[in-house]
Amino acid sequence: MSTEEEVRQIKQRHAPELLKQRGVSGVGIEKDDAGDFVLVVHLDTDDPQVRAQLPQELEGHPVKYIQSGPFRKFG
Repeated sequence: MSTEEEVRQIKQRHAPELLKQRGVSGVGIEKDDAGDFVLVVHLDTDDPQVRAQLPQELEGHPVKYIQSGPFRKFG
């Protein structure tokens, strides 16, 4: 079971590189169905080649992927 702080630190270390990857529109933290904190990567594409290039886990912690489209900044 991962604590929120553990996953937050993983996010800090890996988000910059993940966000450089084609198709990645955001990186966040959520609870999974079991109540564990997980790193969530939002994708703006459903291209399986993009998904295949991304890690299943980081530092031994699972990564969850969600196709959510691009994020837009609201003023």
